Amino acid sequence: MSIISSSRENGLAQSVVSPKQITAELEALLLARGDSDYIGEPVSQSQHFLQSAFFAEQAGADEELILAALLHDIGHVLEGYDAAQDMAGLGRKHHEAVGADFLRNLGFSQRVASLVENHVNAKRYLCTKNPEYAALLSPASKRTLDFQGGKMTGAEAKSFESDPLHEEYLLLRRWDEAAKQETLKTPPLKHYLSIVEQHLQTQREKEIDSAITPFHDFPTLTAEQLSSWHRNGYLKLSATSNSSFTSTLSHWVDELQDLPETAGKWMQYFEAPEDDPHGRQLCRIENFLQFHPQLDALLRSRPILALVSQLMGDRAVLFKEKINFKLPGGNGFSPHQDAPAFTSFGQSYHITLMLSVDASTVDNGCLELVPGNYLRETLPLEADSTLNRETASTLAWEPLTTQPGDILLFDSFIPHRSGPNRSQSSRRALYVTYGKAAEGSYREAYYRLKRATFPPDIERIEGQDYGDTGVFNVGNPIRA
Repeated sequence: MSIISSSRENGLAQSVVSPKQITAELEALLLARGDSDYIGEPVSQSQHFLQSAFFAEQAGADEELILAALLHDIGHVLEGYDAAQDMAGLGRKHHEAVGADFLRNLGFSQRVASLVENHVNAKRYLCTKNPEYAALLSPASKRTLDFQGGKMTGAEAKSFESDPLHEEYLLLRRWDEAAKQETLKTPPLKHYLSIVEQHLQTQREKEIDSAITPFHDFPTLTAEQLSSWHRNGYLKLSATSNSSFTSTLSHWVDELQDLPETAGKWMQYFEAPEDDPHGRQLCRIENFLQFHPQLDALLRSRPILALVSQLMGDRAVLFKEKINFKLPGGNGFSPHQDAPAFTSFGQSYHITLMLSVDASTVDNGCLELVPGNYLRETLPLEADSTLNRETASTLAWEPLTTQPGDILLFDSFIPHRSGPNRSQSSRRALYVTYGKAAEGSYREAYYRLKRATFPPDIERIEGQDYGDTGVFNVGNPIRA
């Protein structure tokens, strides 16, 4: 699936694909459609968008205005619109909204998207306020005006004028109208693609900074918190009440949840829902940080590493990451400790940070822990490395409910489990495990070994038995 089609279908391109790749596919799209007629005008699509950008550049516009001028009509060149969207052969109805959503999904700024989204409104406004402008519209532009709502009402015009960007919408419209000259020479598309790539890179960096910001002021843990950690083996923190962050976090997890199964990349594992033994439902995704730079930056950020290092008493390094989805109908996780499953590389100790994406409740299968200092103590186990059933039945299990954005840290020896999700809401959570930097960094080696031993469904060989998963499926409801 191409980046372009992925963006239209589920908006994942901006996070899992680099700005360079997005720019390359955007170039391919514009070149492939650029030779087509510009809806009844004497120029091609490419002449029109290059001229628009050229006029913006000549006027001394900033980069976002230049990009909006270049891409304002991209909604016309995207595939997949039907007869109901056709403006009598003059392009796509609501192309401005389609184009703006497309650009947002690719990672362009809200300002660029708003400029694109309002260039038709600028035309309607000018026709209302300036009869001379309306008279000078080309025949094609006059015909499309009828499809676009015609002149604005007084209330619409007043609302348009209240938009802080309305003067820029009008500038873009002027360049749009002028960009229909058959012989005008402009810089080539390559000239503007460098602006595209740099803009996308800048927007990604801003998003990463925004995500990490709520953690910048994360305080040094108090003596009381450290004492609670050493006494109980876990610590719950309300990391942020920032609704923007929790919304962004949920969006990133949505993106990963929508990823197609792809061999050799992210690793998706499935379960049979509790009420459907023959069903198949996403249970977990692992090995995704290299495909999601925002989450990678967050989970390796200095504030997060400093937090884990305080509890570890040593410098922490990321070991592995996963998202447990526990969708409605998802199964519970058997009682277990993590330490017996983290033995592949001779490490002595790990801490897992759970970052709650959705609220976790008893009804949807929140994590349950047994508080206590179990440091370096492995309890009696079953053959599959889960806790001995008799031992588990004697422990005092405590449910730990969370709100979106809450952090729960627990060490690799504390017993934990969770129940099934019998609610109608998902209980998604990031589980990110850190080890001691002094004992080595093994993330890549871990996923190479896991992929070879317990590959995701998409990589499995038909007829091969994957039941003997060793340390790679302890206590999980994932299908072997």
